Amino acid sequence: MPPNRIVALLTPVIAIAAGAAATWLADNVPGMDVSAGELQAVFVAALAAVLAPAAQWLHGYQKYESHQQELERRALASDARVPAVDLVEYEDDEDDYDDDYESALDEAEPAAAVGA
Repeated sequence: MPPNRIVALLTPVIAIAAGAAATWLADNVPGMDVSAGELQAVFVAALAAVLAPAAQWLHGYQKYESHQQELERRALASDARVPAVDLVEYEDDEDDYDDDYESALDEAEPAAAVGA
């Protein structure tokens, strides 16, 4: 599953869990005096703290995917503009090299210089 779908599916669940956890902490932790009316603000703040980065990531991922599609489109268009190249088959010249090597072995060694 692509990462953008995972983020899109899990963000609401995580945001609600974060809001519920923040509300529970504000309500049950000693020393935190939060009225019942303020619990809703705590819940919404926790939701926003999770939803904002997820929305920013999803926006960036969409821009990334758009850029990748544009690059692929350009590559395909470039490939379409290149003419087909006929491949030339070359003869196997290996036999000629073998003949040259054999004839070189048959030649007489040069005589050493006399009187040097």
